[in-house]
Amino acid sequence: MKKPDYDWWIQHSHTDSAFLLLSDSPELFEQAILSRLKEVKRKPDQGVINQATYRAIHEQDRFGSMSSILDEIHPVITKPLEDPLHPFSGEIRADGDMFSDNESPFPALGVSAFWCPWAVRHNRTQLDKMAEWASACGMNYVRWFGSHDWQGGTDVQTPNYFQLMEETIQALAEHGLRSEITLFTRRHLISDPEWFVGEWAKLINSYRDHVLFVEIANEFNHQHNGWGAQEIRSLGITFKELSDAPLALSAPCASDWDGIVESLSHLHDGSPSDVTSVHFPRRDNTNEGPWRWVRQPWHSRWEIPNCPRLIIDNEHQRWDRSNGGRIIEVAASAPLAAFISGCGASAHHDICGVHNDKGEYSDLPEAESLRRVFRSVMPLIPSDICKWQETRVGTGGGPHPFPDLESEHWTHGGPSHGVSRAFAAVQHDKFAMLLSGVRDYVELSDVQSREFQIISLKNGEQVYEGKGPVRLDENLGQAFFVVTV
Repeated sequence: MKKPDYDWWIQHSHTDSAFLLLSDSPELFEQAILSRLKEVKRKPDQGVINQATYRAIHEQDRFGSMSSILDEIHPVITKPLEDPLHPFSGEIRADGDMFSDNESPFPALGVSAFWCPWAVRHNRTQLDKMAEWASACGMNYVRWFGSHDWQGGTDVQTPNYFQLMEETIQALAEHGLRSEITLFTRRHLISDPEWFVGEWAKLINSYRDHVLFVEIANEFNHQHNGWGAQEIRSLGITFKELSDAPLALSAPCASDWDGIVESLSHLHDGSPSDVTSVHFPRRDNTNEGPWRWVRQPWHSRWEIPNCPRLIIDNEHQRWDRSNGGRIIEVAASAPLAAFISGCGASAHHDICGVHNDKGEYSDLPEAESLRRVFRSVMPLIPSDICKWQETRVGTGGGPHPFPDLESEHWTHGGPSHGVSRAFAAVQHDKFAMLLSGVRDYVELSDVQSREFQIISLKNGEQVYEGKGPVRLDENLGQAFFVVTV
């Protein structure tokens, strides 16, 4: 149990202590919570009562007073908070390669937090901390599961199950975050999938501006999940008959890209889905290290038979499992590689998002550095980048802004210095480029017709602005975002 603030306790514990009220009169404590819920026009909610109880007992340093607990019970926000990094206006649509709302198309940066419904009911503080960190990063959605059976999971037999799902959508919206909802994981947990899909469609139809897209099942062909392709396809048809929310079917398991393409093509044959959800290959035990899995979304530039063109980097290598550990530049490069390669969304992925008891994103030693980088880079990404022409240096690569970089690729058997990859997206005289895996130094020798800026993905700081040439040393970072001004 955490101690309350000493000075406050000495002066006010006799008048406003949440802990003492809970200890002396639990009924009055609960009545105070219910009165506050009524005041802010919310229904009686046992989850909020449980959260308040937890705060009164275990978080007295922050919630020593009853008034502080009551003040944290807010009205449900039907329109998310204003934030220029979170375009949140109107229903989400699948718009070619990207998601769009009433404002414009936008690249969607998200984070995995499978356990969100559990946290709404049992530990709202944990959800709020995650959401606050994600929002501060410039992220605009959270990927969560409607049910799973490991730590932090929710059983579909939970009382008031769909009310809890609705509260989860609302809780994230309070932080300006949309939801990517994967309805199912294990097949054995769902007695009547078609009924559940119908109920989900009704709920999501009421929150079309709050939901980025829906996925029927996580890794349908995983040995522990046990779904068949035909059943997933049929459930997708049922959902689209009831809702026009963007829909993905599932991201299949496979050891390599060819296996992923084969499985996706079979799964989507005859499907009305709008989104192709992909778990890109995660191998990083070659001489490229983690830069190998970072560059995997480049595969998405080729069309996958039968599949929608809106492709999602839904779950890449977990950051904590990445070769070399939690390298800031690696995590920051992953979504940029996805956007430049034409993916409409990319979800940051770590153990914190898989299990609710493995720490919190905001408490990681690297959390603040990654927040600074994402917050710096996200406003610089062109809103329609996924519609630009993807290009790389070398034969068949297209109109790359820095063709001389071909000799700077250390992965091509070239020099010991340079980059792993230098993928770029180009539109007329504008470009956005990711320099990933910088070793020693890399030189941009091609002078450009218009000025560009270079952001270090080590700390989010601008290290150059001009038309070139420029040399970037590894001490400035192992990866850089280069974009026209």
